[in-house]
Amino acid sequence: MPRSCKRTGWATVRRAVLTVSASLALVMGAAGASRAAEQTPQTEVKYLVFVHGLHVMDIQASYRLDNAQYGIGAHVKTAGLFNMFMKTDLTLTAQGRFAGQVVAPETFDSKGWSRRTNRHITLTYKDNLPQVTQLDPPETNREAVTEAERQGAVDTLAMLMGLLRQVRETQNCALQEKVFDGLRLTTLSVQAGSEQKLPSSGPLDWGEAALRCNFVGQQIKGFKLSNEQSKLRNPQPGRAWFERIGAAGFVAVRLELDHPKLGHITVLLDGAPRQFP
Repeated sequence: MPRSCKRTGWATVRRAVLTVSASLALVMGAAGASRAAEQTPQTEVKYLVFVHGLHVMDIQASYRLDNAQYGIGAHVKTAGLFNMFMKTDLTLTAQGRFAGQVVAPETFDSKGWSRRTNRHITLTYKDNLPQVTQLDPPETNREAVTEAERQGAVDTLAMLMGLLRQVRETQNCALQEKVFDGLRLTTLSVQAGSEQKLPSSGPLDWGEAALRCNFVGQQIKGFKLSNEQSKLRNPQPGRAWFERIGAAGFVAVRLELDHPKLGHITVLLDGAPRQFP
């Protein structure tokens, strides 16, 4: 295979894994920037990401979440053989509040090594509008996402915190959301779930059944100008399982995504969640 084709293939894997990680698995994390109430314990989780059975990335997350606000710090990096072909090492942080049942993000930041260079994206919010206050390096080969299109959109970590809070409070995951990561705009539709047996994945420290939530994500804007016929324009169906685990409450324990280019991607919780004051 020509070197350029190899690069394109691994880049597609990286983008897909980041989409999965940042969109629905309980992502990443160093001990994040959290402004949630001090009495709310900090929860730490770790995930392993597989593409067709190949371990490609590790995800760690540390977050505080209560009924009023959230804070999360995140770290995602390539692992195993995948690290030889396409290195990714990103740190993400986000914080925000809740307006009733609606997530109201305030800041989002992503920085680190990705796509063969150091990158930094910062979002701030005003009147439910995410504004890109830092984009380094600029991406001039990508279609713009207008303010009207961004209105009401939230970042990936805010979406995740809102969904997890909803699952904790109602054991229901029905959700319609627009997600903006600073470059791409995606629609996400999550269906109300029911408790089901988890797919076989080896011995676990928790039960065998979890709340299964089917979802469909579809990028609608922010494509590279050279990708007018990209398969990434197609809907991406997936499934997520949330289980109540001890004092940590509901946690995402498994996620599966059917990617239009790569096929089946799986994200698995690696060990029981840990909690700290």
